[in-house]
Amino acid sequence: MSNYTEEQKITELWYTRCPVPTISGIALDLGWLDKTFAKDGISFKSLRAEQERSVRESHFDHTLKGLFREGGNIPAIWARATGKDTRAIALTWVDEYQAILTLPDSADITQPVDLRGRRLAIPLRTQSQIDFSRAMALRGFLSALSLAGLNENDVQFVDLHARETDLQEPLSGGIQQSHFYQRELAGLFRGEVDAIYVKGAPGADLSVIHKLRVVFDLGKYPDPLVRVNNGTPRTITVNADLVEQRPDLIVEYLACLLQTSKWAETHSEDVVRTVSVETGGSEEAVRKAYGSELHLRLRPDLSKQWIAALNSQKDFLLKWGFIPADFDIDAWIAPKYLAEAQKLVSKLEESALI
Repeated sequence: MSNYTEEQKITELWYTRCPVPTISGIALDLGWLDKTFAKDGISFKSLRAEQERSVRESHFDHTLKGLFREGGNIPAIWARATGKDTRAIALTWVDEYQAILTLPDSADITQPVDLRGRRLAIPLRTQSQIDFSRAMALRGFLSALSLAGLNENDVQFVDLHARETDLQEPLSGGIQQSHFYQRELAGLFRGEVDAIYVKGAPGADLSVIHKLRVVFDLGKYPDPLVRVNNGTPRTITVNADLVEQRPDLIVEYLACLLQTSKWAETHSEDVVRTVSVETGGSEEAVRKAYGSELHLRLRPDLSKQWIAALNSQKDFLLKWGFIPADFDIDAWIAPKYLAEAQKLVSKLEESALI
């Protein structure tokens, strides 16, 4: 029972997640998050299902009160750097296919060192609040180049004006194919660029469908700091109004995610099916993009290594002008709610055994 006053009574909360493997997406598919908050008389509403685009834009700027977000770290970092009062309450890390691709007949581009002097596609979405896809591609290319002893001065980055992103819920009735990399793909086949960066299940599908040559897969590189990008690690964030008013709801949310991650560990095929719908990639692409241990990689955590990776990403975004100001990652992270959620889950598990 909550000790909060009527003025602090909350009747609705919002959620959003990126079209990637998220433990939130699986908990939603199971109906567990709805059930978690229904017992408190709270409606749990999808931001991406709203008709008004201005409301859906909170997926990026976090302006809507009572919002939980799980997804790419670039929008979350940008929102905090622009002054949005948020807290990072957990992280997840699912290594994924991050590939530099070229045309199937580009026999002279087979490894990162061959990118010297080449034209590399950098998508440009001028209407976006934060052009996360541009930052993502730039970091992917720079990481691959660094492994060959190259940098931005050794290549030509080519801007490709791409269709704006507008995240909405997947339509009912099956998988909706992602078209996220269509501009880069078109640029490659038109001869505007020599290589593109893709990631995740949609990227894996593209490489197979069009028989593209994989120059390098960053997702397989042993050093985790080389694999850092928008999806590694992913952030779970919440607006500060909930921290101040109803921290118990944050604990309940995280406890549900922890319980869902434990369920996922023994339901690998169910996880693949859900992630296929969430990402718009085929089940085969999900397996290729996220590996055979996807169902074991979804547990929220705040390990020192993951926090260091997040700090590395923040520094990259600051250096390249994607965020307007620096901030303290450690001060942004609020670890106590995850710790309390872990205690709550342990208590619930003990009670079930009695």
